[in-house]
Amino acid sequence: MKAIIRNVEATEYNKNAIAYAQTIDFAPLFDHLKAFAKIDCEFQTPEIYTSRCGDVHVDFTSDNIVPQTGPFSVILESCVLASFSNYVVTDKVTGELRYWVSVSVRYSHLDGGSNGMELCMAEYRDNTWTFRNAGSK
Repeated sequence: MKAIIRNVEATEYNKNAIAYAQTIDFAPLFDHLKAFAKIDCEFQTPEIYTSRCGDVHVDFTSDNIVPQTGPFSVILESCVLASFSNYVVTDKVTGELRYWVSVSVRYSHLDGGSNGMELCMAEYRDNTWTFRNAGSK
């Protein structure tokens, strides 16, 4: 699954990063997240956007997985896997582009309030994903 452009302001500063973001295949990342979290869900199409300073980001979120949260399903309104912090960055030495993302479990309670926690850090470089799962050393 490839990302779509949502809110992008292309400049000389970020045009290569935008083009790079459009080449990333998110399917292996989503498959890894579902296997690691032991859930079955779909992910919405990732969206590329730029921040005010021109940095390039790619956000994504899963469908609501409350029914798969066991006893928490009676107290949660929503629960999703989603990008939290992410960037397309350029290596200052090699000039190589890469994408890194912190993926979180985000949830909101039926009685109000919300929170989240990191599930996995992932990096896409040289057409390959690498993962560091929460709880691994």
